[in-house]
Amino acid sequence: MRILLLALAASVLPVLAMLWLLLENRSATVAQAREQLIARTDIIANELDDRIAGTVQLLFGLGRVSVVGSDDKAACSAFLADVLKEHPQYTGILNILPDGRLYCDSLRSGRTLQLNDRGYFRQALTSNGPVVEPVIGRLTGKGVLQIAYPVRAADGALRFILLASLDMDNYGRAVAKALPYARMHFQVWNHDGSIVMDFPGAQQTAMDIGPAQRRFMLATNPQRTETLDPGANARIWARSALPRTPAADLHLALSVPEADLNERIDGQFRRALGALVALAALMFASAALLGEFAVRRQAMRLMQAISRVDAGDYSSPRDAQYPRGELGEVMQALDRMACSLDQQRQQIARNNEALERQACIDALTGLANRHMLTDRLGHALAEAQRLGRVAGVLMLDLDRFKTVNDSLGHSQGDLLLQEVAGRLGRCVREGDTVARLGGDEFVVVLADMADADHIVPVARKILCALAAPVEVGLQVLSVTTSLGIAVFPRDGATADALLQHADTAMYRAKDQGGNAMAFFTPEMMQAMVERLHVEAGLRRALDQGELRLHFQPIIDARSGQVTSAEALVRWQDPQRGLVSPMQFIPIAEETGLIVPIGEWVLREACRQVQIWRTLGLGDIPVAVNLSARQFSVPSLDESVAQALADSQCPASLLHLEITESSIMEHVDQALETLHRLAALGVHLTIDDFGTGYSSLSKLKQFPVRTLKIDRSFIHDIEVDASDDVLVDAILALAQKLGLRTVAEGVETRAQVAFLEKRGCDAYQGFLFSRPCDSSAFMRVVRERNGTGTAEPMRAAEALPG
Repeated sequence: MRILLLALAASVLPVLAMLWLLLENRSATVAQAREQLIARTDIIANELDDRIAGTVQLLFGLGRVSVVGSDDKAACSAFLADVLKEHPQYTGILNILPDGRLYCDSLRSGRTLQLNDRGYFRQALTSNGPVVEPVIGRLTGKGVLQIAYPVRAADGALRFILLASLDMDNYGRAVAKALPYARMHFQVWNHDGSIVMDFPGAQQTAMDIGPAQRRFMLATNPQRTETLDPGANARIWARSALPRTPAADLHLALSVPEADLNERIDGQFRRALGALVALAALMFASAALLGEFAVRRQAMRLMQAISRVDAGDYSSPRDAQYPRGELGEVMQALDRMACSLDQQRQQIARNNEALERQACIDALTGLANRHMLTDRLGHALAEAQRLGRVAGVLMLDLDRFKTVNDSLGHSQGDLLLQEVAGRLGRCVREGDTVARLGGDEFVVVLADMADADHIVPVARKILCALAAPVEVGLQVLSVTTSLGIAVFPRDGATADALLQHADTAMYRAKDQGGNAMAFFTPEMMQAMVERLHVEAGLRRALDQGELRLHFQPIIDARSGQVTSAEALVRWQDPQRGLVSPMQFIPIAEETGLIVPIGEWVLREACRQVQIWRTLGLGDIPVAVNLSARQFSVPSLDESVAQALADSQCPASLLHLEITESSIMEHVDQALETLHRLAALGVHLTIDDFGTGYSSLSKLKQFPVRTLKIDRSFIHDIEVDASDDVLVDAILALAQKLGLRTVAEGVETRAQVAFLEKRGCDAYQGFLFSRPCDSSAFMRVVRERNGTGTAEPMRAAEALPG
């Protein structure tokens, strides 16, 4: 009996302990559910704050676009309409004059409205920053968030007010749809305790709000959650304000019935309690068997085993001798359970460690990932602000990494990224952070720097370290990087701003040819705005026919006559006039607009050739430059054939110029494309020859007829002996291969004499004619070809100047 009592007492203790743990776990789970409700409210508030900040940034950029502030009301409305298409989260974008009149809007309605009675308008008249006001649409009855941004002149005078209406109805419905409980409510409260917008969950209607709810939402105490309406209708409320837009004085609220929140928790508790009761019954039955059949020594061993498990020690005794019968089986089962629990605990620990590593570490390189970078950068900025120091954010992008992936494969590219990660880690201090954002983008955070100048030696060290040759498999590569630098607090006070500005500076370094670094400057942001303006203008130019073709004559070296012309695209902007291609062609290349522009040039050049033939000018071939992107389009030959067919232009009068570097980047693919073009009957020319390092064995296979000598070699003829030698070599090579040669950039008679002596076939340059429109080009052809000039030197001497 005494053994039985002891066994029963020993079995009750773990049951009671587990019951206490269940109760404690339920209490902690309830508290955790409330914290998760607050966290969800904060997430929604931060997301809405991000939308407001994004809107302010958009309005800031629009305020500096000239067409928005121009006198052309239709152009302003059209531009805002294009912006609205790209940002469907807004119901409208308006430009309001200082007197309250609607000037232009994204809906292009042509309405005449007076808005000086609107609250946001009155606030924006005296504000230097954005104004945020929630309203209910007068016509639609739907909630919108009016964000007004006053655009002022340099002297502070108000030019106009930009207004963006953020669609809160769709946003609120999307938030309500994502709520985890069916009877939850998402509300937006105003500063006076009124509900601006109420978005109930599925199959719910708006709630009746009483004094208790208003008192909670208007309270200034730090308590952010509270249970209101005790009883069967009790609801748990959580509130949050916009963290970065306090001027809006908006509060967000989530509420859920307390019964819904506790339903899942109580279900889990009941199931666990049932399992505990079952376990207790099993243990009591085992204790009865022990008292009936076991001896004291076996009972003591069992009590020790139970105590060991209760204490969390799951190690099984290796030398255990189990008694026969049910008691031995129970002891074996207990030891097996302890072993299983121990394995589960180890597996959970390993899983937790792996999850923590995946959440913070880049799997490929072992560097910090974006999540850890954000956390460490935030700590570095806080520490720098506290100590009055600076911090540097370095954004790195490997130059031509895509070429490595395409040529060697992604596995070799991954090995290269791992080597780069190792070198970066050896270039910085122990307290600094090296992170990989993805692809070939890396970020280095230099914390606790005394001065911005101290960042430069580290940046140079990184550039030198990465430029050293890398062995990847059987290949030895030379990898360079473009590095952009933003400095706290000079270039930004937040992690997002510094990363954005470092990225902008990195692209400036890449524009310098790579293997370079660049510090962020405010002018770079202005350049980005200008780039966006040019990109939008180019899209408009394609749609509204603002592109023009100019033609530069190509002069035959023997006859002095115009034998062909090169078509050069120009942009006739309605506001800026004739825009140089140097300003818009690079942007067109980056954005891919160069492909539709190139197709337009191709069609227009063929059409112009046919017009000249109709006017009796004769068969004057026109050369059209193909960009690298256009040359890589698989259907290029179909576009050329279509342009020739539409204009009825003979294929022999169309010359296509492809840069040497475009051909040599993917030689086999380029060779196939060139043969398809040659089959159409067009004349193929290699442009800028001498700058792309052509393989002579491949050059013989290209179906080209002409080499154009790059103007950089012609410019320094008889000044730089190395250029003389290169020009001699190119002309000799062309003669051996039976190719025609054209010298670009001929500007002096001395250059003509040099080229004529060495057998160059044709000249192109300012000495003979600048690029001109079609009418002027026809006059040049008639003047030169009508005189029948016999010698190019005498023709050059006849030119003015």
